[in-house]
Amino acid sequence: MPAGVGPAGSPRWVFAGAGQRRWAITALALALLAAVIAVNAARAHPERRVRTVAAPAPPAAATVDASGCPSFTTCRVRSQATDLAAAFARAFPGGQVLAARTTFDARGDRSYRTSLIGLIEGDSTASVSAQCVRGAPGSTPRLDRSNTASVDLSGNSVIDFRQLSMLVPGRPGCGVTLLLRTRGPDVRFEDAAMALARDPAIQLSP
Repeated sequence: MPAGVGPAGSPRWVFAGAGQRRWAITALALALLAAVIAVNAARAHPERRVRTVAAPAPPAAATVDASGCPSFTTCRVRSQATDLAAAFARAFPGGQVLAARTTFDARGDRSYRTSLIGLIEGDSTASVSAQCVRGAPGSTPRLDRSNTASVDLSGNSVIDFRQLSMLVPGRPGCGVTLLLRTRGPDVRFEDAAMALARDPAIQLSP
């Protein structure tokens, strides 16, 4: 397949036969196909330059264990919560304290968490907890209501239990949470429960 010079001085290829010509055309087609595939691959997977910027992390907040004891200290737990029990008695004079506990610093007398479960009447209960840890994240006020319902034999919806939950922030890192659970549609304990959650006497100090 010697090369010659065409009329305009351009290269001119001379083929010995038809078979050699077909081979040359096939090779050219394969080369063009490879070029097309390479271009499409480059378009589908363009080169990217990624620059990673390390943002400063926020300061770590104080963490507590299941008893409310902060990770930076050692705590003890006692089965009483005097201020909380007194506040519960003011809110529900006919109620009964079922359980109470206080988590406090073993090296001093600083309380980190007080909690109480009280029976109000029948199946109605109130659970309240006060937590305060210096350096813990702040909180926002919250008031939620929900209920659990079923359908009776007549197809009517019947409220089995009603719940009210509250979060009352105190000083930074401090707050009170309350859960009121009452049988049926009765809402007569809600005002007393909200007054209990907002009682400043049960807020702990940092």
